[in-house]
Amino acid sequence: MPATIDSHSDWHRLRPATTHAVHVLLEQLENSEATEQGILDAYLYAKRLLAESTQALLRAGLPERYEPFHEMRSNLEEELRRRYGDRIDSRYLTVPYGSRVHEQLFTVLVQHLGEPVTADYLRVVTADSVHAERRTRELRELGLRVESKKVNSGDVYILASLELDFNLIPAVIKNNIRAKGPGPGTAELLAELGY
Repeated sequence: MPATIDSHSDWHRLRPATTHAVHVLLEQLENSEATEQGILDAYLYAKRLLAESTQALLRAGLPERYEPFHEMRSNLEEELRRRYGDRIDSRYLTVPYGSRVHEQLFTVLVQHLGEPVTADYLRVVTADSVHAERRTRELRELGLRVESKKVNSGDVYILASLELDFNLIPAVIKNNIRAKGPGPGTAELLAELGY
C-alpha cells in the first residue's frame, strides 16, 4: 500500500523546523529570565509545527487512494440497488460518507483491524479535532462494526470486522430520503421499514 509522496516530502520538509522549534521552546523554559511572552511565542510556534509535522508523518503511512474503501462502498450500493432499485429512484440508493476524511479514517482503522485506535490519533490524521469522531461514527452507520470504548479516560475505536452489517441498510435509505426529500414510493417504503 504505497503512501502519498506529498506526505513523505512534507514530513521531511517540516522535521528540521519542528526540531528547531522544540529546541527554542526548551531554551525558553530553561531560561530563568525568559518572559511569559517569549515562552508563549515559542510554545505556539512549536505547537503549530508539531501538529503539522506529526500529521504529515501519520499521513505518510496512508495511500492516496485506498481501494478497500471504495470496494466497501460499491458493495453497499450494490446491495441498496438490489433491495430497493425497483421501488424508489436511484438518487436514494447512493452511499453517503465518501469524503477523503472518511477514507483516511477507514484506512487507519483497517491498518489496525481488531486493535484500538485512539481518538487523538484519528484527530491528528484528519486535522480535525471536532469532527473526526463523528466521521468515525458515520462509518458505523454504513454497517461497519466500529466499536467505541473508553480506555484510560480516553476514547478508542476498534474496527472489529470488514464484513458489512446489511441490517443497517434501512437507516441509510431513511437518511437519504430525509436529506434529498420525498419522491415516488418513498413514503410507502419508509412506512414498510418502520420509519
